[in-house]
Amino acid sequence: MIGLDTNVLVRYLMQDDAAQAAKASRLIERCSAEEPGFIAMVVLVELVWVLESSYGIERARIAAALEFPQIPHRPAR
Repeated sequence: MIGLDTNVLVRYLMQDDAAQAAKASRLIERCSAEEPGFIAMVVLVELVWVLESSYGIERARIAAALEFPQIPHRPAR
């Protein structure tokens, strides 16, 4: 399992630094069913904060982009 942090996700989504975006894209696109990526809840929270506060993206637009209907819900333990 590959852990994906906020910086990787921001570079992948924003594509604002060519070198870092290329590295982030390679890492994310390498994820598969056999070697999935993992995004911790705190990373998602930080991602929303960064996109909203640093890039001025509206929260509704961020929420729409983060919908993952194909991922099954796992109940909390």
